[in-house]
Amino acid sequence: MPELPEVETIARQLRERGVEGREILALRIDWPRMVEPLTPAAFSNALCGTKINTVSRTGKWIQIQLSSGQHWMVHLRMAGSFSKRRSKFDRAEVLLSGGMKLYFRDTRKFGRWKLVDDPQEILGQLGPDALSKHFTGTYLEQQLTHRKRAIKPLLLDQSLIAGIGNIYADEALWATSIHPQRCSSSLTPEERKALYRAIRHVLRIGVQNRGTSLGKGQTNYRDMNGESGSHRKRVKAYGRKGLPCERCGTPLIKIVVVQRGTTLCPTCQVR
Repeated sequence: MPELPEVETIARQLRERGVEGREILALRIDWPRMVEPLTPAAFSNALCGTKINTVSRTGKWIQIQLSSGQHWMVHLRMAGSFSKRRSKFDRAEVLLSGGMKLYFRDTRKFGRWKLVDDPQEILGQLGPDALSKHFTGTYLEQQLTHRKRAIKPLLLDQSLIAGIGNIYADEALWATSIHPQRCSSSLTPEERKALYRAIRHVLRIGVQNRGTSLGKGQTNYRDMNGESGSHRKRVKAYGRKGLPCERCGTPLIKIVVVQRGTTLCPTCQVR
């Protein structure tokens, strides 16, 4: 579930907490599949004794550059998150210099850690980050016009655009009155420009609001402080099935697009 705004929130909070410059003293991994193909012992041995130089984000990946020259890559997947507090859903514990501890909470056990010499081994498979300078209106136009795909799965394709997931795709399409099953090449020049602006806008607002939490269950997104993202109050489409469209008042409906639940307005977003 964590998409660009949620992952950016965690990356920022790691930096704000002051993990950069600290040495990794000990690392306990309780879920071996999280670090495959390495074993927990091999992963721990590679990290212990190194310092965290920088923490950054590309798409849905957190990139932790180590003093060893290697990169610790973290994907939160469905429900992963770093936390300052211990919980029964912790899959790993990291002890840093100065007595600081980090816990990796993951109720679904889908989160993945990778250790690579070159981050491009992973990031090279992604399209431009949706909030980076490399994601331009011209780039989006080329992707839309040169492909004949339904627009929503195109937006979700991380090899084309990195960072957009189900929530923010629905939000951007609602904002531009584009049906999620419209063929990408059928969009007018005005619609393409509007979609580019909407993508950047909904992601930036999502970051400002520390991401989106859609419920109070244990599998819902929480930031490092254990708090829910406040963007739920700003959502216009996703998760609002049956509620009135804030533009025209028509009850929103939910359909399935490439096996993903998709909320839209049947009046504003005509296929």
